[in-house]
Amino acid sequence: MLELSVCSSFDFLSEEYKALFDQADVTAFQHPLWHHAMQQYLKNFPDIEERTLQMRCKKSGCLVGLVPLIARKKLGATILEYANMCLVDYALPTMHKDIGNWIPDPDYLSKRLLETLGAYDVLRVKHMPVNDPAVLRLFPSGHFQRAEFSAYITQLGPDYQEWRLANISKSERKHRDKKRRAMMREGNWQMHRLVDEEPIRVAMDHLREFHKERYKDRPGEDLIQTQHTFDFYVNLAIENAASGYVRLYQFTYDDQIVAVQYAIEHNGRYLMLMMGLDFERVGRYSPGLLMTEDLIEECVKEGMKVFDFTVGDEPYKLKFGTRKVPIFTLWHTHSMLGNVGLTVAEAVNRTAMSERLRRWVS
Repeated sequence: MLELSVCSSFDFLSEEYKALFDQADVTAFQHPLWHHAMQQYLKNFPDIEERTLQMRCKKSGCLVGLVPLIARKKLGATILEYANMCLVDYALPTMHKDIGNWIPDPDYLSKRLLETLGAYDVLRVKHMPVNDPAVLRLFPSGHFQRAEFSAYITQLGPDYQEWRLANISKSERKHRDKKRRAMMREGNWQMHRLVDEEPIRVAMDHLREFHKERYKDRPGEDLIQTQHTFDFYVNLAIENAASGYVRLYQFTYDDQIVAVQYAIEHNGRYLMLMMGLDFERVGRYSPGLLMTEDLIEECVKEGMKVFDFTVGDEPYKLKFGTRKVPIFTLWHTHSMLGNVGLTVAEAVNRTAMSERLRRWVS
């Protein structure tokens, strides 16, 4: 049997959560370091309430499941959702691989869960890379909605050249090799992994500026331009680059920084989060493709098994032998207001309107 409770200040760096994380089928976005950083990030939003759901074995008190949730008001409704804040590409509950041993009748457990979580109108877990996780047993009346976008991954192997031959077409390899030769004739292209604070701060400033220029005409908000989001990524890198959890790479051309790539890693899976390029300086050489090749080669050398481009349908991802991963949102309504709100949100997503209004409602 499970004992359920909600906590407003869970210690994600505790030994019990680290032990649970090691026994769960999750990603680097559920890592203790990420959850701890997100918890600090949430302090920038005083209107958000932390409601971390804990599941413990009733007999032993052992932590066997955890879902980091937050509550906030929107359009008069209380929205309970995964602590995503538009920064988490893969939202998953951290559950022991044998969680089923502690789950009794789902209907009874669902009732207890609703009592434990407190008042809310709609529960939403965005960016789930699976549509049948154990969490649905907690919400038998919930449903999944397929996102309009996907994630992309490519499986690596022990030999980079073999991987390249198997996953990149002959014409594409020829195109990239030509670009690389031209670039190397005119300058010196170098890749450096950063672990020290000062180089990290310099590289992050460049990444922010490259992002600003590249995304200024695109829909949606470039969150890295907001100070608290920028600080989140900078601090995460400074504190965790040396351990390898954060992977920050800087590319220079004739000793000038022309590209920066930010990733996190767990269990042999490299998850690319952000990339910034100086297209004015090196754009004619297809730098995005070349730096991604260099990063994949580095991952192969380190014995990693998966290069994960994470969410987004950018066309270049298809040029690396990737497999599409569908993304879902879990919805559960808990009131008449929640039912109405979900109906309105679904209608908005089917209607042509500004991207800002769509984000605000959904």
